[in-house]
Amino acid sequence: MMSKRELQIQAENLLNNNSQEEALVICRKLWDDFPQNETDSFNLYDARLTLKAVKNNYKADFNFVYEVSKMFSSDFQIKNSFSWFVFHKYIKGCSNNDIIQYENVIFKLIEIASQKNLRTDDSFPCPVTIAVLNLVKAYSKGLFNASKILEWLGKLNPEFLSKKENIIPNTERGDINDASDLEKYYSWITKALIKQERYIECEEKCKKALEELKNFHYDNSLWLHMRIAICEEHLGNIDKSEHMFQDILNTKAGSDKWFIYKEIALLYFEKGDYDNAWSYSVDSAFYGNEPEYMIGLFLLQARVLVKLNRVNESKILAKLIGAIIKEKGWNNKQEYNRLLEYHKVDIANLESAISLFRQAREFWVSERYKGLIEEKGKIVFIHPRGKMGKIKTENNNTYNFHKRDFQKRQRNLEELKEAEVSFIKMNSFDGKLIAENIKVLKMVKSSISEKFKVGTIITGTVKNIADFGIFVRLTGPKTGLLHKNGLPNHLKSSFNEAFTSGQKIKVKIIKVTDKGPQLKLQE
Repeated sequence: MMSKRELQIQAENLLNNNSQEEALVICRKLWDDFPQNETDSFNLYDARLTLKAVKNNYKADFNFVYEVSKMFSSDFQIKNSFSWFVFHKYIKGCSNNDIIQYENVIFKLIEIASQKNLRTDDSFPCPVTIAVLNLVKAYSKGLFNASKILEWLGKLNPEFLSKKENIIPNTERGDINDASDLEKYYSWITKALIKQERYIECEEKCKKALEELKNFHYDNSLWLHMRIAICEEHLGNIDKSEHMFQDILNTKAGSDKWFIYKEIALLYFEKGDYDNAWSYSVDSAFYGNEPEYMIGLFLLQARVLVKLNRVNESKILAKLIGAIIKEKGWNNKQEYNRLLEYHKVDIANLESAISLFRQAREFWVSERYKGLIEEKGKIVFIHPRGKMGKIKTENNNTYNFHKRDFQKRQRNLEELKEAEVSFIKMNSFDGKLIAENIKVLKMVKSSISEKFKVGTIITGTVKNIADFGIFVRLTGPKTGLLHKNGLPNHLKSSFNEAFTSGQKIKVKIIKVTDKGPQLKLQE
């Protein structure tokens, strides 16, 4: 049997030669052959050798490394090495599902290592903070597990979390600024508290977040204000909550504005004002575009319609809910089951969720503009980016509009210059009147349209190159397609090498479609 010192020297030599797996075998022998109750026992020096042997060693037995680290957890070097061992093996590059599977590993990590105060020293990241926040992030995906999120966030001291933005390197678009650790903490904990109906605590955390943080990402400041309003509602301060929601709508739209309308609709529903509840729920549905995240709104709408004795229309929403549940493979909640049973909805024979969502959207559009008077005007301005413009009426009143506000999808707004249209005036978030539900009554041939007659030869600029051909920018924002079949034979197989973005080329218009001109190369 080799002596302890001989084994140590062997492990040291293996480590010096980067043979970590073999060195770990020797360290395990030291652990087994020289237990703590003997004179020449496994000591701190042996523990440090062990932790060196597991660096970048993904085959290391976690339980062995944990037991060694636990025994010498008072040593800073051991704690630090164990922290990074856990990070590299169980956190870095792992999926959300994997990290949840490693929850027990993270629990043992915080037994040994402690959270670093990143407010006083952020020269190096904190593996404990990274591990816990990644686990919380994993539990926030899909079905938001409020109890687990509160359990793990409770293990962090928010006063130690950094307020600095996280920078995500991105070679294509440049570095991306991400939310700070503290912002993520408040975002998750307030959502979890409201899920558990702990409204007083939630409101306190929201207010503290708004005091501590100046810059927010992903509309988090909007969500914090909304959660305060929701808390006030559930604490019985209905009028105060309603005013807060209205203030949010008047000051900021945000990408989650549909959710604000939903909460206002819920307020009116609980007050028994079903007409207002329906009106706000329609606005909510009008702005939302991801059905699986709006299923709670659809349930609310179905209930409101039943209260308004519009049972047949309520069934439209019940079918949409059933289709989403079916396609997502979700377990039916009791409240959804009751609705589906009430309307006798057979989930197995439903149309696709997308198809039913389109039908529901047509219903919402008709409800949003029902009873409102159409006005007429002329499109007098198109923004160079082709996403918005202005309509002027005979009374010289001007209204802004967006590309999405047409009844029928419009591919190229530039073609609508001087077109006669009908529209409905609606209030925007800043209180100004805008044009919505726009219908084209009469097109006017513009100079641009004249240029795109079949047979016209024009010089354009290569915009981008696809496998099937070249997109060519023509006049203004207009783009035509030069299909590879419109190229000479000697270029058909090598056009992606022969042409470059920004290159000027001469083309002939051979066909004009709704999608734009089709082109042929003129050599």
